[in-house]
Amino acid sequence: MPAVLKTAVPKRYREFESHRFRHFTKETNMVERYLFLDDERSPGDVTWCALPSAKYAVVRNFDEFTRHVLTFGVPKFVAFDHDLADFHYKVMLEENSSFTFDDGDLKKTFNYGPEKTGYDCAKWLVDFCEERNVKFPDFVVHSMNPVGGLRIKQYVEDAKRHLNI
Repeated sequence: MPAVLKTAVPKRYREFESHRFRHFTKETNMVERYLFLDDERSPGDVTWCALPSAKYAVVRNFDEFTRHVLTFGVPKFVAFDHDLADFHYKVMLEENSSFTFDDGDLKKTFNYGPEKTGYDCAKWLVDFCEERNVKFPDFVVHSMNPVGGLRIKQYVEDAKRHLNI
Protein backbone atom coordinates (compact mmCIF):
# COMPACT_ATOMS: atom_id res chain seq x y z
CA MET A 1 0.00 0.00 0.00
CA PRO A 2 2.71 2.63 0.75
CA ALA A 3 4.16 2.10 -2.76
CA VAL A 4 0.82 3.14 -4.24
CA LEU A 5 0.82 6.36 -2.20
CA LYS A 6 4.31 7.23 -3.45
CA THR A 7 3.15 7.11 -7.05
CA ALA A 8 -0.07 9.04 -6.48
CA VAL A 9 1.51 12.18 -8.00
CA PRO A 10 2.71 11.45 -11.54
CA LYS A 11 6.46 11.79 -12.04
CA ARG A 12 6.06 14.25 -14.93
CA TYR A 13 4.10 16.58 -12.62
CA ARG A 14 6.84 16.49 -9.96
CA GLU A 15 9.48 17.23 -12.62
CA PHE A 16 7.41 20.10 -14.02
CA GLU A 17 6.97 21.64 -10.58
CA SER A 18 10.68 21.43 -9.79
CA HIS A 19 11.44 23.01 -13.19
CA ARG A 20 8.92 25.80 -12.62
CA PHE A 21 10.20 26.87 -9.24
CA ARG A 22 13.92 26.35 -9.56
CA HIS A 23 14.34 29.89 -10.90
CA PHE A 24 12.85 31.69 -7.94
CA THR A 25 15.83 32.10 -5.61
CA LYS A 26 18.71 34.50 -5.82
CA GLU A 27 21.18 31.62 -5.49
CA THR A 28 20.27 30.16 -8.88
CA ASN A 29 21.19 31.78 -12.16
CA MET A 30 18.53 33.62 -14.06
CA VAL A 31 16.97 31.80 -16.93
CA GLU A 32 19.01 32.41 -20.06
CA ARG A 33 15.97 33.82 -21.81
CA TYR A 34 15.46 37.18 -23.42
CA LEU A 35 11.90 38.48 -23.43
CA PHE A 36 10.58 41.05 -25.91
CA LEU A 37 7.25 42.73 -25.10
CA ASP A 38 5.64 44.55 -28.02
CA ASP A 39 2.24 44.36 -29.69
CA GLU A 40 3.54 44.84 -33.25
CA ARG A 41 7.31 44.89 -33.62
CA SER A 42 9.93 42.15 -33.53
CA PRO A 43 13.36 42.59 -31.93
CA GLY A 44 14.97 43.18 -35.34
CA ASP A 45 12.65 46.15 -35.93
CA VAL A 46 14.06 48.09 -32.97
CA THR A 47 16.93 50.24 -34.21
CA TRP A 48 16.66 53.27 -31.90
CA CYS A 49 18.04 51.55 -28.79
CA ALA A 50 20.60 48.84 -28.13
CA LEU A 51 19.18 45.35 -27.65
CA PRO A 52 21.53 42.51 -26.76
CA SER A 53 22.09 40.16 -29.66
CA ALA A 54 20.14 37.08 -28.59
CA LYS A 55 17.17 34.91 -29.43
CA TYR A 56 14.06 36.50 -27.91
CA ALA A 57 10.75 35.07 -26.82
CA VAL A 58 8.21 37.57 -28.15
CA VAL A 59 5.06 38.32 -26.15
CA ARG A 60 2.35 40.70 -27.31
CA ASN A 61 0.29 41.61 -24.24
CA PHE A 62 0.02 41.47 -20.45
CA ASP A 63 -1.47 37.98 -20.35
CA GLU A 64 1.24 36.48 -22.56
CA PHE A 65 3.91 38.29 -20.53
CA THR A 66 2.72 36.98 -17.16
CA ARG A 67 2.11 33.49 -18.53
CA HIS A 68 5.65 33.37 -19.95
CA VAL A 69 7.26 34.40 -16.66
CA LEU A 70 5.11 32.02 -14.62
CA THR A 71 5.99 29.16 -16.97
CA PHE A 72 9.69 29.76 -17.59
CA GLY A 73 10.84 31.94 -14.69
CA VAL A 74 12.35 35.40 -14.61
CA PRO A 75 14.23 36.06 -17.84
CA LYS A 76 17.77 37.38 -18.01
CA PHE A 77 16.67 40.43 -20.03
CA VAL A 78 13.38 42.17 -20.87
CA ALA A 79 12.69 44.69 -23.63
CA PHE A 80 9.54 46.66 -22.71
CA ASP A 81 7.17 48.49 -25.02
CA HIS A 82 4.59 50.69 -23.33
CA ASP A 83 1.62 50.84 -25.69
CA LEU A 84 0.29 47.34 -26.28
CA ALA A 85 -2.93 48.15 -28.14
CA ASP A 86 -4.15 50.57 -30.80
CA PHE A 87 -6.20 52.29 -28.12
CA HIS A 88 -3.02 53.53 -26.42
CA TYR A 89 -1.77 55.17 -29.61
CA LYS A 90 -5.07 56.97 -30.09
CA VAL A 91 -4.97 58.35 -26.56
CA MET A 92 -1.37 59.48 -26.96
CA LEU A 93 -2.16 61.33 -30.19
CA GLU A 94 -5.43 62.95 -29.18
CA GLU A 95 -5.17 66.68 -28.76
CA ASN A 96 -7.07 66.76 -25.46
CA SER A 97 -5.76 63.54 -23.96
CA SER A 98 -5.18 63.27 -20.25
CA PHE A 99 -1.39 63.14 -20.53
CA THR A 100 0.52 65.64 -18.42
CA PHE A 101 4.23 66.06 -18.96
CA ASP A 102 6.15 69.03 -17.64
CA ASP A 103 9.95 69.36 -17.53
CA GLY A 104 10.46 65.63 -17.04
CA ASP A 105 8.12 65.40 -14.07
CA LEU A 106 5.41 62.81 -14.40
CA LYS A 107 2.05 63.59 -12.91
CA LYS A 108 -0.62 61.01 -12.16
CA THR A 109 -3.10 62.15 -14.79
CA PHE A 110 -2.69 59.29 -17.25
CA ASN A 111 -5.66 57.49 -18.71
CA TYR A 112 -4.54 54.68 -21.00
CA GLY A 113 -7.95 53.06 -21.05
CA PRO A 114 -8.98 49.50 -20.24
CA GLU A 115 -6.03 47.67 -21.78
CA LYS A 116 -2.93 46.72 -19.81
CA THR A 117 0.26 48.45 -20.87
CA GLY A 118 3.96 47.65 -20.63
CA TYR A 119 3.92 49.69 -17.43
CA ASP A 120 1.47 47.15 -15.95
CA CYS A 121 3.82 44.35 -17.02
CA ALA A 122 6.78 46.07 -15.35
CA LYS A 123 4.81 46.59 -12.13
CA TRP A 124 3.72 42.95 -12.15
CA LEU A 125 7.31 41.76 -12.66
CA VAL A 126 8.57 43.99 -9.83
CA ASP A 127 5.98 42.44 -7.48
CA PHE A 128 6.82 38.95 -8.74
CA CYS A 129 10.55 39.43 -8.11
CA GLU A 130 10.00 41.03 -4.70
CA GLU A 131 7.68 38.25 -3.50
CA ARG A 132 10.20 35.59 -4.50
CA ASN A 133 13.35 37.48 -3.50
CA VAL A 134 14.65 37.35 -7.09
CA LYS A 135 16.83 39.95 -8.79
CA PHE A 136 14.97 42.02 -11.39
CA PRO A 137 16.35 41.30 -14.87
CA ASP A 138 18.32 43.73 -16.97
CA PHE A 139 15.94 45.68 -19.17
CA VAL A 140 15.49 48.33 -21.82
CA VAL A 141 12.42 50.34 -22.76
CA HIS A 142 12.02 50.61 -26.53
CA SER A 143 8.64 52.38 -26.55
CA MET A 144 7.93 55.15 -29.04
CA ASN A 145 5.77 56.75 -26.34
CA PRO A 146 8.23 58.95 -24.41
CA VAL A 147 5.93 59.51 -21.43
CA GLY A 148 5.01 55.85 -21.06
CA GLY A 149 8.59 54.74 -21.57
CA LEU A 150 9.84 57.12 -18.90
CA ARG A 151 7.17 55.86 -16.49
CA ILE A 152 8.39 52.27 -16.91
CA LYS A 153 12.05 53.19 -16.51
CA GLN A 154 11.50 55.35 -13.42
CA TYR A 155 9.22 52.78 -11.76
CA VAL A 156 11.67 49.91 -12.24
CA GLU A 157 14.73 51.94 -11.23
CA ASP A 158 12.96 53.15 -8.06
CA ALA A 159 11.82 49.62 -7.23
CA LYS A 160 15.30 48.18 -7.73
CA ARG A 161 16.78 50.85 -5.49
CA HIS A 162 14.20 50.65 -2.69
CA LEU A 163 13.28 46.96 -2.75
CA ASN A 164 16.77 45.61 -3.39
CA ILE A 165 15.66 43.42 -6.28
